[in-house]
Amino acid sequence: MGNERNIGIFGFLAGAAVGAALGVLFAPRSGKETRERIANKAKDAKDDLDELIDKGREEWSKAKGKAHDTATMTKDEVTDFIRFLFEEGRDLANRVKDDVEDAADETRSRARHAAENIRHGAN
Repeated sequence: MGNERNIGIFGFLAGAAVGAALGVLFAPRSGKETRERIANKAKDAKDDLDELIDKGREEWSKAKGKAHDTATMTKDEVTDFIRFLFEEGRDLANRVKDDVEDAADETRSRARHAAENIRHGAN
């Protein structure tokens, strides 16, 4: 389970880094605008992660409450809880990856459009 979690976290971080690099490379915007956009995407990802943590805490509280605050979870309950957190993290990573890919596609499209305008203006 730990190895899957590490792979998921590594995949998320690698995807975010590649997406950010592509966004910067293909950005027809100024550096300031690009940095602001990356910062906004990072803030969105952080907000999603905070939401996931809050949801995990809520689930943990529910599990604790079942045992009258003694928090005696069975091995299966712990496994299910960890699986839930891992799946939520993977979903978050996929959403961030999709957002980064969408931003890269939009940036590429704008760059092509700008290049076409320059070509047509030169004729």
